[in-house]
Order: sequence, then structure tokens, then C-alpha cells
Amino acid sequence: MHYKVLFLLFVSHFHLFSQTISTDSIQTDIDACLLYLSTRQCTQTIDGKQYAGEWEAHMRMEGSILLLGSKSNYRDSNCFTMAGIHNILAEIYLADTSRKEILPMLRKVFPEVLSYATGQRFNFWKQLPPNRDLLLGSEPDPLPLVRRPTTFTLKNRFINKAANVENDADDTSMGNLAVWYHKKIFGIDTLRTAKSNLFDRYLDKDRKNRHWYNYLYHGFKNSGAFLTWLGEEEAFDHWNITKAVWHNLTFYIPYSVCFPQAYKPYIPWGTNDVDVVVNANVLTYLAKSGLTLSSKGSHAAHILIEKHARRGRWARMGIYYPNRFHFHYTASRAFAAGDTALAKTGEYLLDNLSKTQQADGSYKSDKKVNNHDRIQSTVYGLLSLLYLKEAGMKVPSALINHSMAYLRSQRSFDNQMVYWKGGVFFSGGTVVRKTLFFTSDAYTTALVILAFQKYIQLM
Repeated sequence: MHYKVLFLLFVSHFHLFSQTISTDSIQTDIDACLLYLSTRQCTQTIDGKQYAGEWEAHMRMEGSILLLGSKSNYRDSNCFTMAGIHNILAEIYLADTSRKEILPMLRKVFPEVLSYATGQRFNFWKQLPPNRDLLLGSEPDPLPLVRRPTTFTLKNRFINKAANVENDADDTSMGNLAVWYHKKIFGIDTLRTAKSNLFDRYLDKDRKNRHWYNYLYHGFKNSGAFLTWLGEEEAFDHWNITKAVWHNLTFYIPYSVCFPQAYKPYIPWGTNDVDVVVNANVLTYLAKSGLTLSSKGSHAAHILIEKHARRGRWARMGIYYPNRFHFHYTASRAFAAGDTALAKTGEYLLDNLSKTQQADGSYKSDKKVNNHDRIQSTVYGLLSLLYLKEAGMKVPSALINHSMAYLRSQRSFDNQMVYWKGGVFFSGGTVVRKTLFFTSDAYTTALVILAFQKYIQLM
């Protein structure tokens, strides 16, 4: 009798979450979420603090790190957040052009996205006056601008010089995708987007250096895939891991390849890296803009992503992305964008998503990542399932309905508005990968809106 009761409870629980959720109730949530994003979009620029068109995002320290300080939470303006929200909203609008309330938000944020660009290359941070003197002697006149956080306090010279990072393939793909969307939606033919050769100039091939994180956790030397940073790394006559470790241990002296120079764009650790999430973001841009076949690096990126998906070391997958389901989201997104070479990767992703969904419909990342980061993990997991379904895969409806029910149970309310509390969507990478986080309620809420809209269209 006891086993029969348990069985009936299991069947009723599965039946409950296998039911399709009312379209009207989801539409109501979407309306309230878009009102939240519209209301929360910044209208006033205060130089060095906030910028018109952006949404609030935060740069958080969850512990103490040498040179960076201790636990803290600062507002930050960065390209990844703004281009990310722009692109999510653009995707929502193109799927449902009756959503005219999105258009003013896109118009307001687009100039802010372009403020991170140099030509067709984009940077994570803005060019701003340095926080302090960067040289022991006299400073240049006029004083050059540098890339740095907006309000996060960087005190010593070393970390200020290191924050002046090089342009990167991640923000460049996201920024150019924003331009591509803007051209498509508003018909502005004068806007230019990057060609594939911009990314193909920086491939993991015949290099004289190698990143220690790739060596320890990723393998796949000389992959031919896209590198993260769009600049020239330091070179060794004969690289080996012992030399690399020694230079990393002596990062604070000018002898080391890791030592940053004042007013010179810096590649962290002086060494480029290969990140599978960055590669998936580049592939999405190439697929959307019809450049996949013309790209020299796309085939190698497909192979690299499939190898990682097959191996399944999800917790170490992305150098700059500590949430283990961010990879699922970006790879399935590229697949749904039309990159059919990722079909086998899609099978590995669906298998893992089927095995890791929790009893309440959530997904969870590592405990150190925002205490399992259930909301962010679940929206990544749900969007992955929906993108895989959109790409033509047979995704069990129960998985999708279960995660939908969990996300709806996690809504936060502000008068007539609905939002979701922001989880970790980016980090400082490598040694601060699970300590220095970027979060935004607006970014996470935009992702949820996209998932809800796809649910209405696909289920």
C-alpha cells in the first residue's frame, strides 16, 4: 500500500508539470516584465557613474582577492550587459513585431552599445579617465583614456593597468550582432558589421604561447578555434607549462609576460585563451549574418565545442562563465541560429539537461556560484531546451513545462511590474572565476521574457 501511494504521488506530480501553461498568464507576465525593463532603463548620464540607455548591472566581489580587495558590490557599465539585453529584446521583437513597446528601448540602448566600439571591434568596458597615476614619473599630456570599471574601486597601479583590457571576440560578436539586429529592425543601411576575417585573424593555431587554464582544464592544443582577445599576446621561444607557471607566479615584476604596461591595452596574463562560450557567441553572430562558411575558424570551433560537450566537464567549461549551464545556452543558441554543424553537440546538451533537472524543475550550478544560482541556471537550461526544440530536436515537453513552472514560482513583484533577481552571467575569469561576478536583474529578466515567448510559440 505504501509503495502504491508513493507511485500515485509521483504520477500526479509528473502529470502536473507536464501540463502546458496558460498562454494568457504567460502573456501577462511578459507584459509586466517589459514594463519593468522600460521603467528601469536609465534616462540620465552621470559620467563615471551611469549612462543613458543602459540598465543597472553590478560587479560583485564574493570574497577577498589580492590586489582587488574584499567583499563588495558596485554598479558597473559594460558592453556585455547592454549588448546582451539589446540582442535579447531584438530577438523577442523580430519573433513578434506587435511588441512595439520594445522599439523605444532598442533606440535608447543602441548608442550606448556603440560607445564601447572602435570601428567594428568592441571592448568590455568604456574608455574613461584613469582612476589614478599609472606611472612613477610624469604622466603623458594629454592624459590617455583607459578601459576600466565604472565605479569599482581599483587602487594600486598594477590592477589599474591590468584593467585596461584589449578588445575581445566576445564583446565584438555581441556588439556586431546588436548592429545587425538594429539594421534589420530599423532599416539603417549605413551601419557596418564585422566580416569573418576580423575573428579569423586570431585563431588558436601555430602560437608561441598557451594559457595555463586551457592547459590544465581544456586540452585540445592547437585547436584552430577562435581566441578570446583581439590583440597580440606575448611570445615564448619555446613554450612549456613550467615557464608559463613561473611567469604567472612572478606576475608583479616587469620581467613577467603577465606584467601590464601603463596605457597599453592588456591581455590578461599576457596570454590569449580559448573559451568555448566565446566561440559559441562568435558562431551565433556568424550564423545570423550569413558568414559561417566564409570563416576559417568556424569549422574548428564546431569541433572544439562538440569535443567539450562530449567530455562534459560542465563546471570548468567557460573561462569567464562560471555557471555550468551558460555553455548549454550559448551552444544551443548558435544551433538554433542556423549553425547545423552543432547538431551532435545538441544531442549531448539534451542528454545532460534531461539528467540534471531537479525535482522542482530547476537547474543548479556550483554552490560557490551565487549559492547554486538556481534562477539563472534554470533560465539557461530552459532556453537551451527551447532552442534545441526550435532547431528541430525532439525535446520532452515535460522538461520544458517543469522548468517553466519553477521560473514562474520565482517571480518578484514591484507594483504592476514583474522581474527576476539577477544571477551570475559573467565573471573575471581564471583565478577570480568564482569570486568576481557580474549580475543584473534586467539581464536575467530579459532572458526569462525570451524563454516565455519561445514557450508560447513552440509549445
